[in-house]
Amino acid sequence: MTSFHDILGTTASMSREDIKKRYKMLSNRSHPDKGGSKALMQMVRQAYEQVMKGNGANEAIRTIVKKDGRAEQLRKQLDELEKIHEELRAVYEESQNKLRKSEAELKHLRNTHSQQTTDDYELTQLKRENIRLKRDITDLQLELRASKSAKSPRSAATELSSETTSKPVFFGTAETFKQVKTVSTSHKRKMGIMLGLPLLIVAVMLLPASEHIKTILSLFDSPAATVSAKPIIVNTHPDDLDKNKGQQQASMVMAIPEKPKALPVLKLVKEYGVWHKGYFDETQQPYIAIRSEGGSYVLRNCQGEFHYYMNQNLRSRRLPANLIYERRDRHFTIYNMPYGNGSTLAQWSGSKSLLINDEYFPNQGFENAYQDLLNTCDFAY
Repeated sequence: MTSFHDILGTTASMSREDIKKRYKMLSNRSHPDKGGSKALMQMVRQAYEQVMKGNGANEAIRTIVKKDGRAEQLRKQLDELEKIHEELRAVYEESQNKLRKSEAELKHLRNTHSQQTTDDYELTQLKRENIRLKRDITDLQLELRASKSAKSPRSAATELSSETTSKPVFFGTAETFKQVKTVSTSHKRKMGIMLGLPLLIVAVMLLPASEHIKTILSLFDSPAATVSAKPIIVNTHPDDLDKNKGQQQASMVMAIPEKPKALPVLKLVKEYGVWHKGYFDETQQPYIAIRSEGGSYVLRNCQGEFHYYMNQNLRSRRLPANLIYERRDRHFTIYNMPYGNGSTLAQWSGSKSLLINDEYFPNQGFENAYQDLLNTCDFAY
């Protein structure tokens, strides 16, 4: 219960002067001009009046509860809804449990099916291997029967006699058998010569005496080796001497090498990012060029060619395909740009800058420098 004393902040033992001071203080604070509100100031004033009348202990705010027939109806609906909510929660939990159980069973079935598939595959492989082994055994049995049937009765008798004999069997290496075969062959040749010697003597006796000696000597002498002798020129013709002398003098004359053609040498500038006109040091041919921040140059000559002078102090990188190597000049590697990015006038005049080999080259001053180049060159493009 909230009394008027509670609103004003006073008690029954306070004097009227203190109550008045308290009211003035609260009224100043609750004034609308000082951040308060009109309703708050009215409530303070009403509390002050009731306290001054001696009603400070009375209840200031009364709560009146008005009975409504719909409240009971709404309470019943709320109870029914709570009951339905509990039933739905129970059904939901039951369905969740069934779902978990179904997932576990499905996982088990998948594992079982996978294991069964693996077992079926292994069983199929084993059956195939068994069939292959049976086929190999059948082939070997057929080969064994064929080899047994191919043996002659004589070889069988020889094997039987070799098994029953008590004589020792000599086993030698291949080299031993080869040596024995060589000795037997030479022995047969000697025997053939000894048997044919009388016939040779009779044949020699039928020839003349000189032929006898030659024939006998030819048996013991080896044929002379053929020597390929080169022809030696004893006398030299004077015309040949004069001809050779002229050739020697011509070979002794030193050929004076031609002076190498002067290569165009680029003039270096300190300013970068602006096109400028220059002249090659050796040929004095005009050109226009631009220097990048990294020290590389892009150059256009009177022949209408664009060249890229790459500063070798830059970190090496993979070059684009349109950069064709030409030569080296001091610390530059010179590439021709016959096509691709930076090879046409339209690309330079139609863009603010071009990226060539990861270096930016602006087109600042390109139009003026190009017109100056056209006026300076021997012919216009």
